[in-house]
Amino acid sequence: MSDPSITRDDVRGRSRVDQLSLTDPQEALRVARAIRHPWYRCQSLSKVAEHWGSKQQRLDVLGEALDAAQEQREINRIVTVSAWPVRVMAGVASDVVATHLSRLVNQANGEAHTLRRADALYALASAVRDNPSLLALVMPSLTRALLGGHAWRIDRLIRCTVEMAKASMPELLVELIEHHSEGRKKQALVVSMQDAGHVV
Repeated sequence: MSDPSITRDDVRGRSRVDQLSLTDPQEALRVARAIRHPWYRCQSLSKVAEHWGSKQQRLDVLGEALDAAQEQREINRIVTVSAWPVRVMAGVASDVVATHLSRLVNQANGEAHTLRRADALYALASAVRDNPSLLALVMPSLTRALLGGHAWRIDRLIRCTVEMAKASMPELLVELIEHHSEGRKKQALVVSMQDAGHVV
C-alpha cells in the first residue's frame, strides 16, 4: 500500500505486536493501541484478539479494530482492512460478525470504482470463506462488482472467487466464468470446474 502518511513507527509497531502477541498479549495490546495509522492499528488489534482474551475481551478489541478501519477516508481501504477483524470475529462469534459484515458490504457497495469495490468485497469474502452463511452475505455484491468490470485484474478476481463459490454457491459459476476474458486462463478454469463435477 502506497500511503505517504504511513511512518516507520507504524510499521515497527505492527511488527512489535506480531512478536508480542503470543508471549505478552497485554503489552501487544498497549503497543497496538498506540499505533497512529488506522490501517496498521486495525491489523495489530486484530492480531491481539486472535491470540488473547475471553470472548468479550476479544470482541471488544475487534470492535476497536473495526473503529480504527473507519478512520480512513477511502471506502476500499476501510473495507479491505476491516477483513482482518472480520476474519477473527468469524471464529469468535459468527452471530455478531454478521451485523458488521452486512454493514461493510453496504459500505463497499458505495465505492464508485468497480475494481476497488471488487477488491474490497473479495477481501471480505476471503475472510469468511469457510462459513457459507457469512459468505452468502458478500457473494451477491462481489459477483455484481465482478460482472461490472473488465481487464486482467477482474479476471484474476473471478478465478479466485470461483474457487470460493464452487462449494457453497455453485449457481454463480456459469455467469462468472462466462464474463472472464477469453484465453488460456479461461479455458483452464472451465476444465478445472468440469473436473470438479460442475457443469459450465
